[in-house]
Amino acid sequence: GMVMPDRSTFSVSDVRAFVGGRRMVDVMECKTQRALEMSMRDFERYFEGSDRKYIYNVISLEFSQSRLESLIQRPKVVDALDWIDLVWPQHLKHTQVEQTNRIHHMKYPKVQKYCLMSVAGCYTDFHIDFGGTSVWYHILKGGKIFWLIPPTNENLQLYERWTLSGNQGDIFFADMVSRAQRLELVAGNSLMIPSGWIHAVYTPYDSIVFGGNFLNSFNIPMQLRIAQVEERLKVPGRFRFPFFSEVLWYALDRYLHCLTKKTFLSEEFKEENHCIVKEKPDVEKEEEEYVHLTPFEYKGLQKLIETLEFLPEGKQSIPDGILNPLELIKTGKSLLWNHSADDHEMSITGKSKVYWPVTIKPRDLHKLPRKPRTPSTSSTPGTKKPNASRVRRVRCKQCEACQRGDCRECVFCKDMRKYGGPGTMKQTCILRRCINPILPSTAREEPVTVNQPTPFVESPVPPKPGKRGKKRLSSNESVVVPMKSTKLEEDVEEEDDDSDFSPPSKNQMPRVVIARVSTGDLAKYAVRPADSSTEEDLAKLPTETETLSMNRTLWMHVFKYLNHTDLCSCMLVCKDFLRWCASPSLWKSVNLTGKQINSSTLQCLVRRTPTSINFSESNISYRQLMWLFERSPSLRELYLIRCAWSTVAALNTAACPPLNLLDLSWAAGFTDPHLKQLLSAPTDVRPGQEICHTRLRFCRELSVAGTDITDVGLKLISHYLPHLKSVNISFCSVTSEGFGYLTSSNSSMPKILSVIISQHCHLMTDCALQNASKLPKISQLDFRGCTEVTEEACEDFIENFKLNLFMPEPLYLVAQNT
Repeated sequence: GMVMPDRSTFSVSDVRAFVGGRRMVDVMECKTQRALEMSMRDFERYFEGSDRKYIYNVISLEFSQSRLESLIQRPKVVDALDWIDLVWPQHLKHTQVEQTNRIHHMKYPKVQKYCLMSVAGCYTDFHIDFGGTSVWYHILKGGKIFWLIPPTNENLQLYERWTLSGNQGDIFFADMVSRAQRLELVAGNSLMIPSGWIHAVYTPYDSIVFGGNFLNSFNIPMQLRIAQVEERLKVPGRFRFPFFSEVLWYALDRYLHCLTKKTFLSEEFKEENHCIVKEKPDVEKEEEEYVHLTPFEYKGLQKLIETLEFLPEGKQSIPDGILNPLELIKTGKSLLWNHSADDHEMSITGKSKVYWPVTIKPRDLHKLPRKPRTPSTSSTPGTKKPNASRVRRVRCKQCEACQRGDCRECVFCKDMRKYGGPGTMKQTCILRRCINPILPSTAREEPVTVNQPTPFVESPVPPKPGKRGKKRLSSNESVVVPMKSTKLEEDVEEEDDDSDFSPPSKNQMPRVVIARVSTGDLAKYAVRPADSSTEEDLAKLPTETETLSMNRTLWMHVFKYLNHTDLCSCMLVCKDFLRWCASPSLWKSVNLTGKQINSSTLQCLVRRTPTSINFSESNISYRQLMWLFERSPSLRELYLIRCAWSTVAALNTAACPPLNLLDLSWAAGFTDPHLKQLLSAPTDVRPGQEICHTRLRFCRELSVAGTDITDVGLKLISHYLPHLKSVNISFCSVTSEGFGYLTSSNSSMPKILSVIISQHCHLMTDCALQNASKLPKISQLDFRGCTEVTEEACEDFIENFKLNLFMPEPLYLVAQNT
């Protein structure tokens, strides 16, 4: 019961051909979850190209009312359940003309057929489909990996809390629930996701998927509950089910009409949908078969009526086709009363309880197709009307400009929406303007009025073939007119295009007189002999574009051996080097020790998205660090050696990324109260965002050497940083008692702590070694410079506890396998 195109030949190019290259689609950039808008032609070029610096995912291309719709037939069970076909007025659906999902042009909920195109690596985080709709999927090409979570009360509450927390990037939602199922689909598989199920999707390789959403009569309570969840989560209107409240009103009216023959539709809607109610005799009413409701429908209608009755007046959204909604609700309650004792077994009939009449209106049979207009015969053949419509020329697809990519530097590129601009100019890149535009294939060639016989004149340069193989004339070439006689050989008519690439009218055509000149009067010039190279040898020579083209992969292997200073010098060579040297793969670690940090420096850092930054001994301020945190979610290592506390305080904000390494050595004025503030939950959270822990909770390596930290600070570290593996407390006023907090059994830190560096801690004694015996994974202990720790105590520690350690230097213990 499902029809799909041939997967072996179908591609993204076919999707573009059926929906149109200018169709704008919503694209999700998976790394930053940023929504963009891109034309179908541009996405096709990206999907089939090799440059995938960004991972784009198209999940909302609804192709109803397009030529692609005729190739896709969804499962028949979906057709038998979908409310859009069963309860929504069908005349509104038939009048839908606009292909896109613009709400002001939408006549019905346009969510039935979607095409999903994803490149390898795309990931859609856990979500519930809008309005609690059920979903059907069919994998045409590629594959998908689903994580499915049932919509229990506990799971839905966890989902709301997880969504409002703002920590979706840090916490995998499947780890929060008790049950989750991983499902892998390959090409040819189909999947139905019931209403309300929480799911995430990962694309292991390039995929083309067809699917759709639908509301049905057997999941009404869940659909209403998900709509309430969306209301509490403040989901924007463009991401919700369109006309959700209107569908509820129409569904209730359809049940009334199909079960009791009563309807509250307006007269216009009755006539358009051919559902005019006629009174029948009592005998016929008694003979009508009684329809039993299923338990799912009965409970769903109860919840539906309750929801419509208590909707606020501003959110009722009563459609234009419904008259007297209060009476509709009252009649619906009596319907439930009459069907309260329905037999559940007799309700299973295999047919839908709601439907629309399938009879064709008589007036539709008399509609005749409009006769196409024919050109007037009064006009002389070969003449062109002066007010004829102009024809815009199109790209030749062959010149160097057409085959070049966007420069991303000109004013038009910076205005494009796909590059972050407002998209108001709507102009192509300056470097991509076609040199030889041609007429479109749909343009009709107007005949040329020939007043006098003219000879056969050829263009000096043959015209290039167009996109579909037809030869056309460029703007600087003359028209080829076949010779009819040799009466006049002095005059020839030449036609030029105007500035708008439209053929000029007859009155504006200039006549060019070419005089015949004998060969004896022509000037003689010396002809330089041709090169001895053959045409085959010349064909083997590289063209200019091939000479200038460079293999990006090979150059990237060269660039990775250069330091950042040399990379900046290479950026001055050409635009290609400028773009390649700015690749984030070459800037994973940036060292700005002792540098002056300004706005341009921060902008360059954001563009290169490094994972490790060293601001040691720099002048970076609190506001600069905050600005960087808000735009660098991938930052994992940060060095703030010898920076002031006023700068370090930026770590206690909601924008701070989840750091794995933090170095605060010799931070000026950094004390225990400051550390407590740093390890507490941030207070600048956004409305609806809940952050209960410090943003440094997942830190694995911490250095507070040379600060004013005491034993109180070590107790805070052991309590708030359970994932810590390495800690440096050198030159701090800590004692053996504070060392014991790091090995306390009250936290999970002793199980994973492996490196402790405590050089020159003069208050540290041999008791610290006894506490270190509680660390099963210890691989490095550094007590060099601690005057109260003896070598004998270290040797006894190695012999007694057998932790596979040895002492290469006095008071320095390391594992033997390191």
